[in-house]
Amino acid sequence: MANFNTNQARHFYAATGTKRTSAAAVASVGDIALLQNQDGDFYFVYKNGDGIVTRSDTIPAGCIQYVNKKAAADLVTPLMAYTVAADTDAMALSALVNKTVRLHIVCEQFVSYDPNDSVSVEVELACDSTNTATAQAFHKALAMAIAKALPKKDIPYFKVYSNGSEVTATTAASSVTGTTYGVVLVPGQQKWIRGKNAGEPMTLQAFGTCDGEPCLKVTVATVAATNTAQSTSISPVSISGSYQLADLEYFCYGERGDVYRGSTWPNNYEPTYLINPASNYDLLTVQYFWAGNAENVQKSPRTIQIAGSSAIVNAFYNTLSGSGSGSGSGSGSGSGA
Repeated sequence: MANFNTNQARHFYAATGTKRTSAAAVASVGDIALLQNQDGDFYFVYKNGDGIVTRSDTIPAGCIQYVNKKAAADLVTPLMAYTVAADTDAMALSALVNKTVRLHIVCEQFVSYDPNDSVSVEVELACDSTNTATAQAFHKALAMAIAKALPKKDIPYFKVYSNGSEVTATTAASSVTGTTYGVVLVPGQQKWIRGKNAGEPMTLQAFGTCDGEPCLKVTVATVAATNTAQSTSISPVSISGSYQLADLEYFCYGERGDVYRGSTWPNNYEPTYLINPASNYDLLTVQYFWAGNAENVQKSPRTIQIAGSSAIVNAFYNTLSGSGSGSGSGSGSGSGA
């Protein structure tokens, strides 16, 4: 599952309804209101997925450390493009004739975040005078060899692209066109299950040799930054941040009062989650602290996050950003580990 952190307290609210201006108006699921008490301190009133009207902790106006917001477009995970090409500086194509090029691709973080938790794809390409005649011919043959070496799975470890077109094990050779710049491998979203499988792409390590000598080179960039003709044909180029927000909603519900998350199954309580990964959400983060008197003067950090439409997030941001000891648009989305 996705990893998140909690600093004393971290609360998350999926504002899928309407912004309200009073507690009484919070009537529909997902409705939320930002209110102030008689001391000028802030708090949220919210109706969750189970129809229960809840109230957030009080946010003392003078204890807000920062407020930031992130647009949905800033929360996406860009996909990486691994370009594998012949390293003609190390070995000329003509030197590969009647030899075998071996490409070792390690797909890291297969189950956990440990890079040693990996699976490998082994590729062999028998070289002859035809597939080494030009860089285009070599990269075409290499793309087809990689595609055929990939295990047959519902969700592949990565996709293989040659000249902007995806190459699979069943792609006809006549429809594959090689390029001078190489073959592009793009790890995509893996299986996502809320709170269990994060659905993140794997990272790749690739090494190519011929007779024990390096003969291939690998470069890495985001899909948008790779060869222009190639990147315009790759889809998708990123993973929506809504998947992370859905996992964050699951995580924060557990931190709020169900830290063992399903240990009493089948008698456990399952909340109704509101984040839909198919939709887009902006994210508001309010970082503040609580401090008491006497020996309790140490600042106890707290976090509240609101996912909702840009109208809701912008309205709350405008209200809160001038109220604390420090505020700003900030770079931290709070949806990462």
